[in-house]
This record gives sequence, C-alpha cells and structure tokens, in this order.
Amino acid sequence: FFVILVFILSPVVLAQEPKIYDLGEIIITGSRFPEPAKNLSNKVTVIDSEMIERVSPVDVDELLRLTAGVDVSRRTGFTSSTCTVNLRGMGGQARGRTLVLIDGIPMNEPYGGEVYWNAIPVQDVKKIEIVPGAVSGLYGAGAMGGVINIITRKPDKLQTKIGVKSGSLNTQAYNFLHSNKSGKWGYLVSWGSFRTDGYIPTLEEKRKPYDIKRKADNSNYNIKLAYDFNEKSSLGLNYRHYEENVNGGREFYYGSKDLDLLSLTYRKKGDKTDYQASLYYTWDDLSWTYDKSPDYDYIYYINTSPRKGGGANFQVNFHPTRKNTLIAGLDWRWGNIKTCDDYKTVVRRVEVRGKQTLSGLYLYDELKISPKFILNFGGRFDWWENQEGYLYDDNLAPKETFYPSRSDNAFSPKLGLVYQASKQTTWRASWGQAFRAPTLYDLYRTWQYWGTTYASNPDLNPEKMSSFELGVDQTFGNRFLGRLTYYYSEVKDLIYSVDMGGGIKKKQNIGKAEIQGLEAELQYKLSKEWFFFSNYTHNISRIKEHSDKELEGKFLTYTP
Repeated sequence: FFVILVFILSPVVLAQEPKIYDLGEIIITGSRFPEPAKNLSNKVTVIDSEMIERVSPVDVDELLRLTAGVDVSRRTGFTSSTCTVNLRGMGGQARGRTLVLIDGIPMNEPYGGEVYWNAIPVQDVKKIEIVPGAVSGLYGAGAMGGVINIITRKPDKLQTKIGVKSGSLNTQAYNFLHSNKSGKWGYLVSWGSFRTDGYIPTLEEKRKPYDIKRKADNSNYNIKLAYDFNEKSSLGLNYRHYEENVNGGREFYYGSKDLDLLSLTYRKKGDKTDYQASLYYTWDDLSWTYDKSPDYDYIYYINTSPRKGGGANFQVNFHPTRKNTLIAGLDWRWGNIKTCDDYKTVVRRVEVRGKQTLSGLYLYDELKISPKFILNFGGRFDWWENQEGYLYDDNLAPKETFYPSRSDNAFSPKLGLVYQASKQTTWRASWGQAFRAPTLYDLYRTWQYWGTTYASNPDLNPEKMSSFELGVDQTFGNRFLGRLTYYYSEVKDLIYSVDMGGGIKKKQNIGKAEIQGLEAELQYKLSKEWFFFSNYTHNISRIKEHSDKELEGKFLTYTP
C-alpha cells in the first residue's frame, strides 16, 4: 500500500510549487526545548490548529483517535467521566502509563494517574504534540508509553470566538473564547459547556427496570494573564476550573467532580542561555454514589475523594555552540489523597490515606556531529517516596492499618541518532528506559463492587521498561508525506490485578511483558481545502513471563 501510493503520487506531487510539508517544524515536547522535528530521534506527531478546525471535535481525545499508535477508550461513550488514552500498546488495567501535559504542566491526577479529558476545552487548544516511546529520560515517572503535550492559546491580538454544537439525545455544546493584548499586558478568558440526556447502552431485549439513560453535564472556565517584561522574558498566570455531574445508567449510581488547576510560568531567553520555571497546584473533589445488586433500588455507599497535588520545574537551556544544545532541569511533584466509603445500609466505613513525592534531575544533550548526523543523549535520575499510608475498615481485623514509608529510585538513560539523508528523507533510531512508580491507588485502595474485592498492595515495585525505535520520514515533493516506524519494548514488573480466588483480585507485579509494533502513515495535501490521510498500526502486547505459566503468551487485557 505504502509503495504503490509513492509511485502513483510522486509524478503528481513533484510538479507542485507551494511548500506545505516541512520536516523542520518547531517542536517543544520531544526535547523540552524548541527545535525542528527533523532533529529528534523519536517520532513526533503534531495535530495543529488547522486540523483541529477541520475535525471540529467535541472532546480533545477525539483528535487523538486519528493518530497512529494511539488507543482511545471511553467505557460508556461520550458520557464517560474519564477516558483512557494509551500509546504503543502500553494499556492494561492500570492508568498513568502515558504522561499528559497541558502547556508542560502534568494533568495525570496523583491518585491513579487518570486524566479528565473533558476538563481540557477544545477551544483553548492551539496544537497537540505526541511523542510515543520511552521518554522517562526527560519526563520521569509515567512516561512509559510516551508524552502528550496539549499546547493552548496564548493571550494575543483582540479576538472573540463563539461555538455552538447540537445533536440528537438532547445534546448541546457551547464554547466561548476572548483574548486581547495591549502593550506588555495580555489576557485570555474562555468558557465551555456540554450536556446530553445520553442513552441506555443495554440492548432493549436485555434491559432491566433499573436501566435509565446515562446523562452527563459538565462545564469549564479558563483565565490567563500574561506580562512581558521585554521581548525576551515573560510571566504567565493560568487558572482552570472544571465541574461535572454524570449518571452511570441507574437511579442510584451517579457522581460529581470539581477540579481546579493554578499555574505560574516564567521564561527568559538569552543569547546562549534560556531559563524557564513553573509552579503549579491542583485540587479536586470527587464523589460517587453506588447502588447494589440485584435490584439496584437503593444507595449502598457514597465514596468521597478529595485530592491535592502540585509541583515545580526549573530548566536551563544552554547553547555553547551552533552545533550543540545542552539542557538541565529539576522536577518535583507531590500528591495526597483521602478517600472514604460511607455505607448507608450497614455499619461500615472505609477510609484510605496516602502521600507520594517524586523528584527528578535530568540532563540532555543534542550534538550535531556533521551536517547530516545528529546525536541525542542524556538521562534522568528520579527518587520517590510513599508516606502516610493508612487503611481503616470496619470489616477488617484489625480495623486500622498503618503502612510504613517506602522510597525508591530509578535512572532512565536515553540515546538517539538522526540521519538527515536529504531535505526529503530523515532516518531516526532511539533507545531508552522508562518506569512508572506504583500509584497511591495501587498501593493503598481496597474496595468492593459486584461481589469482588479489589485489593491493593503496599509492597508493589515500580514498572520498568526498555524500548527501541527505528523509523523514516519521507516527503515527496511538497504535498506528500510518508512515515514508517518499528518499535519494540520489554516491560518488567508490570502491575496487574491478579485473580487470587475467593472473589479477590489483588494488585501484583507480574514477570515480563513484550510489546512490539509497526506504524505506517500517509498524508497528502491536494489543496488548502482537501487533505487526505491514512495510517495503520499493528501492535502485539503479550505476557512473556508470569508466575502462572498458563498466562505466558497471552495478550495483555484492555490492549488491542
């Protein structure tokens, strides 16, 4: 398919004059500083503002479905509170194996690594940069599958945008954005709202009296302030708020969430040295009401889960020569949870508490060996600690359990080579290691649902991965782009829920998993109005080693 299209389209596209494809597009995420995409040893996919306007999505994750190597899953469709996005077969039962950023600020919540994609308003998004593969060498814990960086609009010239969408099932979406800049000051405000009556997903012949429509209602607010000290330094303040109410499809099965994010960012650009620093703080309140089988006609218990988190980053980009760029940075993140199950029909209360702190130091160098060869190399040392682990349950003996603090560390190296054979052809190869620290949910949260006890495990080890990638980017003329990428990853101590018998599933480290795949992509811009693209991903994620030998060779669950 790839070769046939190349031969068919090459005579046509070579005759075109306008420049449309440029492998020198400036990317931030691949190396944590602005540079041409052709200099990166990892594949980078960019969803730009033009594509966003063409697709006109309701949710940001709708855009990601169009990308090779990305798997998007919404368990209950567009009424889902959360959505699972995984890169290159790094799915499974656990979330948080893909790091999601908004303007460089982590969006994965500290409890289980989830991302509330509905909280990212589409009208704010300028572009999305997707870097798959092991990039813990730059970004630390959670970047096993890769990084998705959502870059939002900045306060700019005077503009106002209003959007209205309407659909069946009494579904409406509204959005508003207004920005302006005068002198050194700039501001941007935006608002979005989505609601739907939803639908009953159960087949009509199988519906029960308790089945009702899954409703959803959410809204978000965003305020940005910017101040330019001069042409080379600026300060930005951003506040985001998101709230939602959803129904799970039964009268007594519903939830709500309030999420807030406050961040402060400073940037300064020098002749040979650039500085950037950021501080951020998040807090949210989650509540879910659960019912009980078989009739689901009363409230069984209510879960409340207030969470807090935050962090800081400081980075220096040093350009000693035109052929060399060196970056160094410090990352610090923390999060704590206090979740409580309050039972309404029995005398029982379950409370879980915990805190996690992660710190990282990273160094990265990009060296232009010759006009055609570029070497990327670096590494990151991470240290994390789990503290104040606590479980209270009326049904257990003893009722209270205090877990000891645990700490661990990891070193994640990264090595890449780029060969720019011509202006149209770029070969790239990279190798790296990555890890994911066990989340507070994995360590301390034990809960019951539908007769099954989902048990935590405070003795979990971190997941560790080694990954290799080889690919080529090829343009033909100015309108046709082809990309081919092969990847191979081996994961040790993958965290999985293992059936222990007696209605108990417990978090455990299994032996090894093997992941490999091929991504083929074609893009053709016929004109400003017509854009054709196609991509194909072939991924295999299998259990390579397991204490239960019968599971060896099986596909990982929840991973296509």
